[in-house]
Amino acid sequence: MNNKPFILNNRFWIYPQLGLVKQTSPVKESKLEPRLMQLLCILASYAGELVSRELLTKEVWDDYGNADEGLTQAISYLRKVLNDEVKELIETVPKKGYVLHAAITAELPATDMQAPLTPNKKKVYWVVLAAAIVLIITAYFLFIFNHSKQAIYPADVINGNKSTDTPGVSHPDIVEKKQKPTNPDALPDTNKKTVKSPDAKR
Repeated sequence: MNNKPFILNNRFWIYPQLGLVKQTSPVKESKLEPRLMQLLCILASYAGELVSRELLTKEVWDDYGNADEGLTQAISYLRKVLNDEVKELIETVPKKGYVLHAAITAELPATDMQAPLTPNKKKVYWVVLAAAIVLIITAYFLFIFNHSKQAIYPADVINGNKSTDTPGVSHPDIVEKKQKPTNPDALPDTNKKTVKSPDAKR
């Protein structure tokens, strides 16, 4: 079996050593067990030609018991992988064998070995975009919060004084306004002497 990667119909990228079939449109990736990959490679090596059932059962199953039935099931599975529901890509020649009708590019360019599929690029893009939006929103609200906190007493901020948020403690300017002016000439009620009436001695 040829272990070199190849392209089938400019749509399927086949990697025999990896047991991998990558479809470009629509994006799809399938794993094949060794026998299925060997069967596909044999059909590809004889593309456009009839490959007998006897050759396939001998090469893939080594004439193992029930190999004929296994071949039928394997062809059916390959058709599913290659989206060949109408059985035109892999043609069945009754009682003789199969013909693969496909254009085969003998080998993938070295630079394109990992090129065919990038199914997660869109997901990565949206995740990065969402993370950037969250960071921008968070930074915005932090800026607003810090700005509003500093603006509680703008006069104190300008004068370099810190304001207090302690419950029950008023601002110094407010305390001074609430204090009542005192009269130094006024006497407290406790210093006033009571004068008894002259009639009280009698």
